[in-house]
Amino acid sequence: MKRRSLLKWISAGASSAYLWSNSAQAQASASKFPEKPIKIIVPFPPGGPADALARPLAQQLGDRFKQVVVIENRPGANTVIGAQHLLNSPADGYTMMLANEAGLSLAPAIAPIMGNTPPYKSETDFAAISMLTQYGSVLSMSPTLPVQTLPEFLAYAKQNPGKLSYASVGVGSQPQMMMEILNLAEKLDIVHIPYQGVAPAVIDLLAGRVQVMISAPAAPGPHIRNGKLKGLAYSGTQRLHSLPMVPTFAEGGLPNYEARGWFGIIMHGNTPEPIKNMLAEAIWSIAKSPSYQANAIMANGLEPATVEPANFQAFLAKDVRDWKARIESIKNRIK
Repeated sequence: MKRRSLLKWISAGASSAYLWSNSAQAQASASKFPEKPIKIIVPFPPGGPADALARPLAQQLGDRFKQVVVIENRPGANTVIGAQHLLNSPADGYTMMLANEAGLSLAPAIAPIMGNTPPYKSETDFAAISMLTQYGSVLSMSPTLPVQTLPEFLAYAKQNPGKLSYASVGVGSQPQMMMEILNLAEKLDIVHIPYQGVAPAVIDLLAGRVQVMISAPAAPGPHIRNGKLKGLAYSGTQRLHSLPMVPTFAEGGLPNYEARGWFGIIMHGNTPEPIKNMLAEAIWSIAKSPSYQANAIMANGLEPATVEPANFQAFLAKDVRDWKARIESIKNRIK
């Protein structure tokens, strides 16, 4: 055998042995998993819809694996702080995060427009393990405005450019982006007022200090049901079961308006494949269980997930592309 061929043969054999060794180690690691407590990072303050999803998940995972599963709230920077903490943690399966589109799809897309470097590449840096829920957004309005329906509101806003304001949970947040997309599509000029969270935003919306807000249904939902806020439209394909009085955007004359989000579990992209698969199966099973759907999903105005674990990574990559395109269209309004 020639020297060059011999070296190639040795190199190929060594590479195969290395890959086999890594695979064997991963399988062995997975067979013992979990040997210590598991942590779920929740990149939101305690007490909100994210906590309502994470805590029963942690309880059921703990029961299933006979191991402690702890919640660690790390809010801030549109969930980027929590995501960066996840990337700085060992890729061993013992740290995961409850993520949504805000930090994974929107934050990397908006960073260059704000003059910043994207914090990570979501499609490759993270492993999308299992979706938990999807959700639409509700456009809610202060009762101080003399309108009742979405078409009436759009006409009123056009007649009063620059005189109305909308609340969001911060610059670069999904609610801000969706209101700016509505501003652009309908040629409106509704002024942005950012808040540090949804609770103070709802307080000012109730008081009429801001006139409108688009958000997940959980915070404004009770006030819509008791008549203290007006629900103008919901961004689902059908009306939300917990807010049946709120028509869809399509019913209000905007069939192409989309303001939907998701929550799911992600891990470090380098987590061993057997551990990812084991956790994906367990988490998806919990997410589809009747008790979790009733008490964690439906009770918080959310919808059951339709994206299975095998398709979650591709869904995330598409969501990143879609948000980049949306933000490019409104970048002049958010600089």
